Amino acid sequence: KGYDVLLKAAANLPNDVGIYIIGGKATPEYMQLVKEYTLSNIHFVDFLSPEELKRYFIAADLFVLPTREDIWGLVINEAMACALPIVTTNRCVAGIELIEDGVNGYIVPTANHDMLHSAIDKILSDEILRNNMAAENLRRIRKYTYEVSAMDVISAIENVYASACKKN
Repeated sequence: KGYDVLLKAAANLPNDVGIYIIGGKATPEYMQLVKEYTLSNIHFVDFLSPEELKRYFIAADLFVLPTREDIWGLVINEAMACALPIVTTNRCVAGIELIEDGVNGYIVPTANHDMLHSAIDKILSDEILRNNMAAENLRRIRKYTYEVSAMDVISAIENVYASACKKN
């Protein structure tokens, strides 16, 4: 998923910035990087229920998905719905579709820990930017609800049906 890149980026972040990697156990590779970079602010958290995950989103200042490839990382939608600025890579389709670089988050090249660090640092060091990105994400994600999606499906079915009726 690219968490090794996040760990390398974290080496230059202040120690009071907590990084929570949620969704499984730390691999030996990740633990080696934590040791190599003497990272005391990294926390590995096992899989969580949606309710538990939401508590982490609410407590966070931003969301980072340093993926090497993700067809649609639904977690981007979830983080946006919790008013979090997003940092992800140019290999995350959800990020490419939903994030406007510099407006509601940042898109960085895959595996570039320097640019990942820079994007994280910009958001964390600028409260106005962070708040503006958060508000923009809430505005943008409104059109990605279950209700809107259901209405789009109904509309598509109606259009197909209307088209078929015209042919007959």
